[in-house]
Amino acid sequence: MNVRNRWILLLAAPMAVALTLAAACGGTSSTDKTATAAAGGAGTTPTSTQTGGLPADAAPASQQKITMQSTEPQFYDPHRSNFEQDIAVERMLFRGLYNLTDDGSGGVKVVPGDAAGPPTISGNVYTVKLKSGLKWSDGKALTAADYVYGFQRECDPTVASPYQYVLGAGLGDLKGCDELFNNKDATKTQALKDALGVKALDASTLEFTLNRPVATFETIWSLWATFPSRQDVIQKFGDKWTDPGNIVVNGPFTMSELVPKDHVTLKPNPEWSGQKPAIQQLTIKFIDDLSAALKSFQTGELQMTAIQPTDVKVVKGDPSLSSELVIDPTARITAIEMQLKDPALAKFDVRLALSRAIDRKTLVDVVFDGVYTPATYWVVKGLKGFQGNSAFDSTIGFDKAAAQAAMASAGYPNGQGFPTLKLTLTDTPSNRNLADFLIKQWKDNLGITVTPDFVDGKTRSQRFNSGNFQLFPGGWQLDYPDIENPLVGLFDTGGGNNKYNCSDPAIDAAFKEATNATTEAARIAAYQKVETLVVTKLCGVAPIYQNAVPYLVNAKVGGVVPNGTIDASGPGTYCVECWYVKK
Repeated sequence: MNVRNRWILLLAAPMAVALTLAAACGGTSSTDKTATAAAGGAGTTPTSTQTGGLPADAAPASQQKITMQSTEPQFYDPHRSNFEQDIAVERMLFRGLYNLTDDGSGGVKVVPGDAAGPPTISGNVYTVKLKSGLKWSDGKALTAADYVYGFQRECDPTVASPYQYVLGAGLGDLKGCDELFNNKDATKTQALKDALGVKALDASTLEFTLNRPVATFETIWSLWATFPSRQDVIQKFGDKWTDPGNIVVNGPFTMSELVPKDHVTLKPNPEWSGQKPAIQQLTIKFIDDLSAALKSFQTGELQMTAIQPTDVKVVKGDPSLSSELVIDPTARITAIEMQLKDPALAKFDVRLALSRAIDRKTLVDVVFDGVYTPATYWVVKGLKGFQGNSAFDSTIGFDKAAAQAAMASAGYPNGQGFPTLKLTLTDTPSNRNLADFLIKQWKDNLGITVTPDFVDGKTRSQRFNSGNFQLFPGGWQLDYPDIENPLVGLFDTGGGNNKYNCSDPAIDAAFKEATNATTEAARIAAYQKVETLVVTKLCGVAPIYQNAVPYLVNAKVGGVVPNGTIDASGPGTYCVECWYVKK
């Protein structure tokens, strides 16, 4: 992309404005949100910068143990991850120069992490001072050189980070990052690393050279892609550097045990200089089956778990469980992602038929008990530039006759001669219901056969990242609340998270318009054009609903403040050091 020339960006000031997502989340009204936000331990907005003592109602240290549910991460390396279950744990283990946290009214604000304060800016050069006394979990001093190595890894093609693009042209615009990432000549690698726009001026001073001023610098520099790395540890252990006993971290917790396919156990990092965690042991159980997780919550084995939307009515009717329900309205869109390298799915009319054959409202009502919101849009409600269903329903929304006509136009009248496709999902009761509904819709409305391919959560991540899928219910959870976030890197040719291989000249041209926009209105309009092209061309995605995530949080767990924009795999996970067990 060309260098962006933006004058105004969302996070320059309005970052503190709350996203109005509650009304977008099906059965979760604003009243529901107010009631359920107080469930479990939700309360005063946490701040990861405070270092004071425990709350007055905290139980003794010996009782500060929590077990929670999550899908199993694929990686524990922040420079390799793009799934929220990975990112949730990585933010417990690592932190960057800046953090995103709740602003006290449901919005998001940026606060210093390892940085002593905001950057000093001189043109395209941003200088960041580190706080004094920072240490890694093994007691070694954390220095500016560790951040330099982390940025080198993020831009290194051999690491192959799916989030490198956030430091590339049009977003972070770190000088030399794209050149290093796209380099194919090993003889040039070291020179490109040396030329990268990040330098350690001394042990506590970082200098970043960008291609242009970036108003969202502190926001982008809060993402896991910018976390520091220990060169000596990674060079010694290679891919096993994240194993317990090898891993060295700079966040509030460290890893004490990892049992694949079962659990990971975290304990406080004694060298962490931020708010000291009250929790002395956090066990994360890898449970994909949310019905089983609900039973484990009821028996006391789990103190926090996601539940199926279809269980919300049952939970609300239970005098005990209802007070522990948290419905976290999320900035997440779910779609049927379609592999465009597949010969059948490469045909637009096939994708159009698949999309128009889905009755989204009935899907949400039947499969998710109305907790979600039907969607044909990709940019979620609450973002500036939101276009909504009215912009896309008539083009890709449910219309059986139009779906059949599109399939016939593709050369498969009544589904005749159409190959069998696979639908890849995590194996959970909810997803089995989703698969049954979608497969029946496609069979009844198009006459085609789609078979389910149920896998565990880790395998699902691997399948997506390798492009080894045909149909894949997936989507996007915002990393930060700006219209660029659910678009850049997902639909531009060669984008780091563009695993469905969307490549369209008109879409790429619209991205360039956004890159070159000189006003905020022009930038938003250009990204709306990107969304319109992506959705109407079904370029790898057919949106089906906007999510809300229901959780149960034990009443004795405190300090949990949900924020659907920055939560990952659980409410309040952006500040796990704020959690505690009550007396």
